[in-house]
Amino acid sequence: MSYATKVLMNTEIECLAQPQVNFHELTDAALQALDSRSRDIIVRRFGLGKDEKETLESIGKEYGITRERVRQIEANAKKELTAMKDLFVSIEKLLLNMFQEHGGLLSEDHAVSIVRDTANADVSAHTMHFYLTILPQFSEGVANNLLETHWKHAESLHDKIESIVLTAMDVLKEKNAPMALADLVSAVEQKLHGSVTHPHINAALTASKHISPTAFGDWGLIGWAETSPRGVGDKAFAVLRRRGNPAHFREITTMINDAKFDHKKANPQTVHNELIKDGRFVLVGRGLYGLKEWGYVPGTVADVLESILETAAKPMSKQELVDEVLKQRIVKKNTILLSLQNTKRFDRAGKDLYTLKK
Repeated sequence: MSYATKVLMNTEIECLAQPQVNFHELTDAALQALDSRSRDIIVRRFGLGKDEKETLESIGKEYGITRERVRQIEANAKKELTAMKDLFVSIEKLLLNMFQEHGGLLSEDHAVSIVRDTANADVSAHTMHFYLTILPQFSEGVANNLLETHWKHAESLHDKIESIVLTAMDVLKEKNAPMALADLVSAVEQKLHGSVTHPHINAALTASKHISPTAFGDWGLIGWAETSPRGVGDKAFAVLRRRGNPAHFREITTMINDAKFDHKKANPQTVHNELIKDGRFVLVGRGLYGLKEWGYVPGTVADVLESILETAAKPMSKQELVDEVLKQRIVKKNTILLSLQNTKRFDRAGKDLYTLKK
């Protein structure tokens, strides 16, 4: 009895007792059925048990053969693996059920996360790619204007994928801010009148080229500061927008580093230097920044006073002006009163009333 047959029998027994699929054991069994060179090439080309996949050229140099010959050996080995269908019954069933539930289309990373979370199976991205490649029921879909590279199961592929992505993009544009995945999925389902399930929507969004999760787990459009931060300014915008109120640049720095957008660590002085020149931010107090989109008027306290008086229908009292400025700035009352004494910009219009200089 071959090693592969023994593993198959053991796996079938295990599957009767528990739903977990042992990807490692089945993969080892399949590889053992290949000759040593074919096995080595498959392992290295798919990166099985490794961090990186290897190129045809690098493998060919080691064996002293052309890259085309390596390709031929790889292709023949794939045919042999595909023919081992009885060995992969449990994996095939697991993946088929998964694709059917999610509408016949999944990104590779999404497939990995589903298997890990719902089937309690330990599988790497390289191993998932291996099985989706050798199992004939699945085909790789090339990236297009809406989707990244993905995998399809033709028999369960529905026709609403494009509609899901376009609808989700519209929802996010209307919101103009990232949304919790559950909220986004519900909004898409409602706009499509319940013609698709939540797993269908999740699958399409995850494979989308234009929608992505943020560092905080919400979902937004690619290109937004929250989803694709390109520098300190974008990162500060993302954390401050999420916070919802002004913060000191040192606190903003801590929030950026805690969010772990990437491996780069922000420092307070760099953050301060970036925010002071970025039009999205307004200095509202000593070292305190808010977002312009929150309604803060850029400039000095005198600029804020001028803005308030420009929109006022009549002269305003000192206390009214102080109250309005304090909605815009986190400063002491005396700072406002001192700015109000600027006779080049403001005039007295009676007892305790002020207007703009004419």
